Amino acid sequence: MVRIDELKKRMTRFCAWRDRCTTEAEKKLRELGAGKDQISQVLAWLMQEGYLDDVRFARSYARGKFTNNQWGRIKITAGLRSLGINQEMIDEALGQIDESDYYETLLRQAQKKWDAIKTAKDPFDRKQKTIAYLVGKGYETELALQVVDQLPQNHKEQ
Repeated sequence: MVRIDELKKRMTRFCAWRDRCTTEAEKKLRELGAGKDQISQVLAWLMQEGYLDDVRFARSYARGKFTNNQWGRIKITAGLRSLGINQEMIDEALGQIDESDYYETLLRQAQKKWDAIKTAKDPFDRKQKTIAYLVGKGYETELALQVVDQLPQNHKEQ
């Protein structure tokens, strides 16, 4: 078994690199060969020392995935759930995303995809491909439909 002080040292570096959630830290501890008691002891210490905070992680994850990857709320929620973050924390993290930024990002993504589709046989096909892309990025179907209908090029072709 690995010594507790060595685990704390390694996990401090691991958690300082970027925000981590409890699930990631627990997985890393298992990879390092820690036992059950060691895992719970090190996790408690990391939380107490401020290296591990699931709320901070959820906010950081949501902000990063929205800003850098232009993911929608649905995909962000799925990612956080897969990491064991509870719904209350997810809702709080998603609340950090500004509604107007969200809409503007969705509009930009829709326009970019619309312009990139060259193989569509008709406007309906192009619209379907754009909506499928946006839904795949995690945006709400209703909102994607609304935005695609508002695209200037959409109205010119019909």
